Amino acid sequence: MSQLIAAAIGAAGALGGVVVAGVFTLVQTGRNSADRQLDRLEQRRNSTREARREVYAQMVSSLRRASAAHEAVWRSSPATLRQQTNDAFVHSRSVLDELEHSVSLVKLAGPPELGDHADDLYYHFEDLIRTGEGIVSNSPDATEPVMDLATQRDDQIDVAFSESRLDFISTAREILGDHQ
Repeated sequence: MSQLIAAAIGAAGALGGVVVAGVFTLVQTGRNSADRQLDRLEQRRNSTREARREVYAQMVSSLRRASAAHEAVWRSSPATLRQQTNDAFVHSRSVLDELEHSVSLVKLAGPPELGDHADDLYYHFEDLIRTGEGIVSNSPDATEPVMDLATQRDDQIDVAFSESRLDFISTAREILGDHQ
């Protein structure tokens, strides 16, 4: 009988060992699976962040070209701009098309609030072009720079573009986590 008890205790111990090993294996497998999921999530997050960073950088480059195009018009006189057969405005419209492309990419990359900032920038730049064209149309022979012929309202359009640009960059940095 003692052999039977010893065999039962041995079998129970072996069975208990198998159960404990099985539970340990399941727990470890669960941890490994969770770690792999976290790694994949982190890789996806980093990939998204880098893709956004590239799109936002393209937008900032487009904004730099838009600012340069605006300055070229703003610092020229209407008489000079007319002699150039409006090349500066043609260039500005070309930059506006490029900016529209960059805005679309920002809207695709997200998040929506940055897409809204990008839209604002597009419309402010478009307003700047129209403003410059209006000043040249109203004073075609003036020899003063366009910026000196601008009204207070025209200057506000210029300031709105500059402020929107700063808002876009600030928001992009926050989204990317570069706000230290």
